[in-house]
Amino acid sequence: MEVRREEDDIIELYNASMSGSTTTLYRLIHNDPHLLSKISLTSFSETPLHISALVGQLDFSKALLLQKPQLAVELDSHKRCPLHLASAEGHVDIVRALLHANSNACLIRDQDGRIPLHYAVIRGRVEAVKELIITRPDST
Repeated sequence: MEVRREEDDIIELYNASMSGSTTTLYRLIHNDPHLLSKISLTSFSETPLHISALVGQLDFSKALLLQKPQLAVELDSHKRCPLHLASAEGHVDIVRALLHANSNACLIRDQDGRIPLHYAVIRGRVEAVKELIITRPDST
């Protein structure tokens, strides 16, 4: 029964990452302080931070980073970190938050050898490009 509840909580966490419900995030963490650590043991290839960065949920992304900053450099099945996704979508405030958590994420290469800057350039996300270059000029 405990395993089923844990699975339900993880699914609820992923749903909250889509909707941006920080209330749900804090309730789930209150009920299970180790929930974010268990994420790497699931069958999901993306973390909740990948999801919230992709869909532009700034407050949720910041809340996750406060709870577990290491999520900023977790990789999905394509070897992308959340910064790749936020850069591609032009979510500049999330890009800033991710860079603040770990500026080395600028240098992470995906399975095709692309860094977050490449994603921002390809998608024409000028403000994200500026933010990435200002933070880590060596990523060009």
